[in-house]
Amino acid sequence: MKFRFPSRRFTLLAGLLATTSSVLWTSLSIAETQQVSSGWAIAATVNEDRIFEPPLTAEIESIAGKIDPKSPQFIQLRKQVLNSAIQRRLALAYLKKIGQAASDDDIDLGIIHLEKRLRLKDQTLDDYLHEQSINRQELRHRIAWQISWPKYTNQFLTDKNYENYYQQNASRFDGTELKVSQILIHTKQQTDRTLEESRQFANQIKKQLQDAAIEFPEAARKYSDSPTGKNGGLVGWIKFNGAMPRAFNDAAFKLKAGEVSAIVETTFGFHIIRLDEVKPGEITWQMARPQLRDAMIETLLTFLTQSGRKISTIEITEESK
Repeated sequence: MKFRFPSRRFTLLAGLLATTSSVLWTSLSIAETQQVSSGWAIAATVNEDRIFEPPLTAEIESIAGKIDPKSPQFIQLRKQVLNSAIQRRLALAYLKKIGQAASDDDIDLGIIHLEKRLRLKDQTLDDYLHEQSINRQELRHRIAWQISWPKYTNQFLTDKNYENYYQQNASRFDGTELKVSQILIHTKQQTDRTLEESRQFANQIKKQLQDAAIEFPEAARKYSDSPTGKNGGLVGWIKFNGAMPRAFNDAAFKLKAGEVSAIVETTFGFHIIRLDEVKPGEITWQMARPQLRDAMIETLLTFLTQSGRKISTIEITEESK
């Protein structure tokens, strides 16, 4: 079953969550990073839409408070916040192409409404901009997103589409449980192998399994770096939104009983997964509506981001890389 997107037919399949299109990453000069909007440094530019440093920092502080900008936590959060800002602009670029983005008149009207609300609190627009750590260009971007994104997604968030998406991905939402086993090749706890050596080692084990040169439980006991290896790799029962990494669950829920996955990479290392048994769930699409909504919104954003990436140029400052 399919949704009809404005520009083409697009099947909503589980797993369409990874962006694969290439990006043009170029460096802005130091002079360029220190100009525009009262000297605000530019973190990145998507087409002609600039992403400034102060709003990124303010968002990080709203998540984690004031933390050392040189700390690993700050650096990781900044990457995530910057990536989200880029995604929104890529999505808007595509919405503009298909005629579904907010117009300049829509944005101007949004600013007028904002100013009216601020006057009721004896605030000016400049007060608001200072309080939010944003400038007028960032304000226009935010209003454009607040108008365009709900207008677009509401076309697809219907009962019929909820039901269709559920049927396409039932095991993710109906409470299905999988009994799985794994072979894990660690990439962080092993000091005697490089990342590439670990990848090659996992490939060698996978080939032995494909050639029936070794049984899965034996391979797990012999090669796995996980404590589950001593039990033949048995992990136990998992749910789609359970404790295992997302990539692990994505791969496991695509398997049929008895099948072995391709190599799956997570923050823990390289996994080879076997699906041992399936216990079907009984949750209906109506009961899973909140989870379906979240998943569909994520898929729609991925679609817009991928589409926008194909028609956009992304420039990231050297400091942001």
